[in-house]
Amino acid sequence: MIEEIKDISLLKDLFNEYKDNYDPIINDYTKVYAYKIDNKYVSFIVGQILYENAEIIDIYVTPEYRRKGIAKKLMNTIIDNKDVKNITLEVNINNKNAILMYNSLGFKETTLRKGYYNGEDAFLMLKVKE
Repeated sequence: MIEEIKDISLLKDLFNEYKDNYDPIINDYTKVYAYKIDNKYVSFIVGQILYENAEIIDIYVTPEYRRKGIAKKLMNTIIDNKDVKNITLEVNINNKNAILMYNSLGFKETTLRKGYYNGEDAFLMLKVKE
């Protein structure tokens, strides 16, 4: 089940599993959604929505729940927002599974960002809704 999270302290353990001391920047444009199974949060997505533009900041699924369609469902919470027309994200060029998922959702690689992830390159990807 997907929930919009207003109190991000509910995701503290999941954030720490994603990255040590991960603390997303929250402002009026931030949306945080989490996927819950058996009363446990197993995935989250953090995005910024400003007018018709959205940017996916982070998405994470715990290892035991990967490849079950959860990330796609979370992505669709942003994609299905009727006000959003353009969605961007960065992805490590070596993260082939994520790139395949983003492509399946209609994202296209637009730019190569050299050294974006601690020296590793990333693709800037864009989805334009019609």
